[in-house]
Amino acid sequence: MLDRELAAMDALGKIEEDVQAVKLLNERLGKAPLWQPGPVLAKQAAHALELIGRLQARMDRRLVVTLIGPSGAGKSTLLNALAGVDDLSPTGTRRPTTQSLVVLSNDPAAARQLLGPMDDNLIQLRSSPKAELLTHVVLVDTPDTDSTERERHLPLIEQAVEHSDLLICVFDAQNPKRRDHADFMAPIVRRFHGASLVAVVNQCDRLSPEELSEVVGPDFDAYLQEAWDVRPEAVLMVSARQHLQHPRWDPQAGPRHDLDQFDQLRRLVFETFNRAGFGPDRRLANARQIKTYLFEQVDQAVARDRASLEQAAERITVVEQEALRQAVTSLRREDLRMVLGVNARLYQSLAQRWMGPVGWLVAIWSRIILFGTGLAALIRFGNPLRQIWGLISSWRHYRESRAAIGSLDDQTRIDQALQTFQKVWWTHWPDIAELLVQGRFDPEVRRVDVDQDKAVGDLVRGLWRDSLDAEIERSAASLSHFLLQLLFNLPSLALLAYIGWLTASHFWAGTYLSTDFFLHALLTLATVLLLSFFIYQLCLRLAVSRDRIQRRAFRAMEQRVDDSPLLAGREMTDQVARVLALAKK
Repeated sequence: MLDRELAAMDALGKIEEDVQAVKLLNERLGKAPLWQPGPVLAKQAAHALELIGRLQARMDRRLVVTLIGPSGAGKSTLLNALAGVDDLSPTGTRRPTTQSLVVLSNDPAAARQLLGPMDDNLIQLRSSPKAELLTHVVLVDTPDTDSTERERHLPLIEQAVEHSDLLICVFDAQNPKRRDHADFMAPIVRRFHGASLVAVVNQCDRLSPEELSEVVGPDFDAYLQEAWDVRPEAVLMVSARQHLQHPRWDPQAGPRHDLDQFDQLRRLVFETFNRAGFGPDRRLANARQIKTYLFEQVDQAVARDRASLEQAAERITVVEQEALRQAVTSLRREDLRMVLGVNARLYQSLAQRWMGPVGWLVAIWSRIILFGTGLAALIRFGNPLRQIWGLISSWRHYRESRAAIGSLDDQTRIDQALQTFQKVWWTHWPDIAELLVQGRFDPEVRRVDVDQDKAVGDLVRGLWRDSLDAEIERSAASLSHFLLQLLFNLPSLALLAYIGWLTASHFWAGTYLSTDFFLHALLTLATVLLLSFFIYQLCLRLAVSRDRIQRRAFRAMEQRVDDSPLLAGREMTDQVARVLALAKK
């Protein structure tokens, strides 16, 4: 008992890993609602969790071994032979012979507990002397998979299978490859690990030994692998009727030979399956198989749509980047106010970087650009009317300057760029939508309103603002280099130092310089300073032509388009990426 409990605890811990993997898959399926196979696969995932949950719930209980097969295959006869009682499960020519589940167990309570909440009228509990040997196993016989009462029996068969840990699939040796039975069994057996499946070809006594060993056996083994996509633990040739107490052979139809693997089947049931600790191992393997089967279904679904979806995602990226490039191009137009705005922004940046006498003139010039020459009238003593006019002039010039700076971020230009983007995008969207539909996305994607106008507009504005700011700062940095400032400030500083030296030396010598000296010195200093500033402005104009900063900003903006996040097609590409990520790498 202790060994079985320890095995059950170990298996429960390992199964929990499979449960979490299936739950994660289910969550990921829910994140791609437009992919049509998603809801179907999500239902399969939910069903897989239910099946694994049942395995967890009965981990420390007996192993359920279920016989399943078509009409005439001899399931009931096989169960009777294993039980050693000829009439344990009804047999005969009347179809269907088995109307309910026939359960062989030495503990009725254990059998009911394992088979779940089923109607007592649907379960016939049986026991026998040999059943007393089944201390860890419950044997179950099911109705025919192709009976005339199929509609009533199928739910019963499916419920029995869902509570089973191991299947004994019974076939008629005279027609083992019945297509309807193979098709019915295929989705069932794929939920079971190969070691949890045993294929029994019954009534092998009706065929010759040569035909069994050379034709039927090898052909049937290959057929099962192809039809089920899983290899059973064993494929056994059995004559169950030979092992009844009273076989009652037809005088003209007795067994044709003694080739029979019934003893091997009996050892599997009463020794291998009936071993303590075998149940948890089978349930763990079956849980892994359920998970594997589910993931294979997902892989197959994704593989079918992969080419179309990858092409759609690539097209979305290419088209959006092309639309963004054309939107950026539409921003490029001649605008005098933009030139004035860039010039004002440049001098504001230079004023923060320059030092020394030339730096003072740069700062003054940046204010004149912003406020105009009327600013001087405000600080000049004299006619009050002239001061008032200077105030008005400065206010008007300030408005014009701010308008010029504001033109760098003009909403009208952004709207025009947005219209260009939309035109390109909607021109190519029908082709993209067809690729998505081919990848089994909801056909409604043809009419999806990809409403990202604000986001696209913000992106264009952000790209332009960042590119322009970066180019203005780069130009200001290159035009404010330390050596450049030293070069243009040096004449004024040298002259100022020379005037100061002359003044100080004469003062200490007791000789006072005349007013004319200081007047001429001031005029000379102003001339040198203005000349230095004029030469600097000339160099600045040569280095930064009329629209050179704008052109560089546009080029930088175009280069950044490829690195921009998707906006108009982001939702679709996200869902496509989620679908493609569902498949195992």
